[in-house]
Amino acid sequence: MKKFILSIPLSMLILFSCGKKEEELPTQEDNRIVIPSSNGNPGLGKSDEEPLGTALGLPSGIRLVNRPNHRFDPDIRKLYAHTNFFYVDLNFVNDRMPGSPPVTVELPPGLIGVSTIHDKQNGVSTEKYLIVVPPTERFGGGRDTTTVYIGMACINKGRSMPWYDNSGDEMRYPISRNNYEKFMVTSDPGLLKLIDMLKGHSGLKVTEHWDPVAAHEEDYVIPEWMKIHNLIQENIWKVTDEYGMTAKDVRELKLQLENFK
Repeated sequence: MKKFILSIPLSMLILFSCGKKEEELPTQEDNRIVIPSSNGNPGLGKSDEEPLGTALGLPSGIRLVNRPNHRFDPDIRKLYAHTNFFYVDLNFVNDRMPGSPPVTVELPPGLIGVSTIHDKQNGVSTEKYLIVVPPTERFGGGRDTTTVYIGMACINKGRSMPWYDNSGDEMRYPISRNNYEKFMVTSDPGLLKLIDMLKGHSGLKVTEHWDPVAAHEEDYVIPEWMKIHNLIQENIWKVTDEYGMTAKDVRELKLQLENFK
């Protein structure tokens, strides 16, 4: 499928799923910015720089590798996601001696995947994940690889969706393989403030996939479970690409999140 089809902004889906009800006119307090915009900060919004933060630290004996020929595995148990506009693959190898205990890798909230392709979005994860990596060794030598998928929200609204050039069966999943090799833990103040609101909501855990191809069909109906994720993405873009979040934005998001604790 061509890029011009699958790069249709998913902000259209957000618009459809977050229909406005009749409301009272906002007050001056409603319009007060409480989470400032990060637009233009390194790696966010329109910035082409590398995001601010520290490189993801890994335990001794653990390394990340590329698996260019390893196709996406839709087993939902391999997905760690509380946001889900796209998934990145992380491929861990444990170089410790066979028979030693597995190593637990912590992926903190605020983990940013830095796109190697300029027109694809960087992404951010909003929750902490613990990945168990066993020190297994393949028959005949070499190490087994533990591959997991991390759900990400987009942080560069003007760029293309990272899955737009998928082919075959992978067109039906929001996976972006072999594009994210560098991972940072963000230090951006606005993004961190929003992530603090989002983390700790176990009900946001993603338990099923969505289909990017179906989402662009005229008769597509957004599943109820997706609507909160669309709202979260809308607010992340307010911080990374727009003018920040107002007191009203924060109040309304917190109200919706109450249902997902």
